[in-house]
Amino acid sequence: MELELLLVGGLILLWGLEPWVYYFLCRQRKRSWRACAIEKATLVGLQDLMPFHSFKDKQMMLQYCFEQTKHSVIVDYDKSCLTALENNQEVFIFVDPSNPSNAFLYRMPNRIIAYLFPLIGTLLFTLALT
Repeated sequence: MELELLLVGGLILLWGLEPWVYYFLCRQRKRSWRACAIEKATLVGLQDLMPFHSFKDKQMMLQYCFEQTKHSVIVDYDKSCLTALENNQEVFIFVDPSNPSNAFLYRMPNRIIAYLFPLIGTLLFTLALT
């Protein structure tokens, strides 16, 4: 029983630490990448015959301007980004200055997983050791 609690606690702890690792890696990337405002977002699907809400792999094409030239990139669908653009809020994408066609859209880590899972994993881990 202790071994199962130890393994489950360790897995939940690692799963909870993953958003923090992603957050710190993105902070390091943002120091060298340039933030550009998104001008236009278009929903992209692999098949034209199906409605967009039924796609499994939802994507969107974002158009941005970097050093007075327009570029576009296809990223995974992000509902918060799309609603912010529909509400005329400014949304930024991070662009590689040496290769402007290489860009990424920063996403906030899931706060429930980031805060709750390390706590649960630590509790299970310590319960297995006692």
